Amino acid sequence: MSRAPLAHVRSMAELDALIAGPLPLLVTFTGPKCMICRQLAPMLDAVVAEAGASLASAKVDAEALAEVSGRFEIRALPTTLLFRGGQLADRIAGFSTAASLRAWLKGQGVALAA
Repeated sequence: MSRAPLAHVRSMAELDALIAGPLPLLVTFTGPKCMICRQLAPMLDAVVAEAGASLASAKVDAEALAEVSGRFEIRALPTTLLFRGGQLADRIAGFSTAASLRAWLKGQGVALAA
């Protein structure tokens, strides 16, 4: 089954349902005016595609969903969170290369294609 990488989250309830899901969840907080977010997006898409069915992913517009951003104490864009077992496992803020994203996810136990 094919899914779009980094689907947009539209509500806190939608994000909570994804967090409670069975897969590790990668959530990236972005903003429409964030140039770094636009540069990061293709790399995130590629890395998420490499993870395939071993990782769920989503994107949150930090400005449109300010209550979600506040809940997770998002202070800089982009910020990427990784959830496992319904709990926040780790976070990274700012720009990352595809290689550093891969290494971070592998370090968190997320399987990626060779």
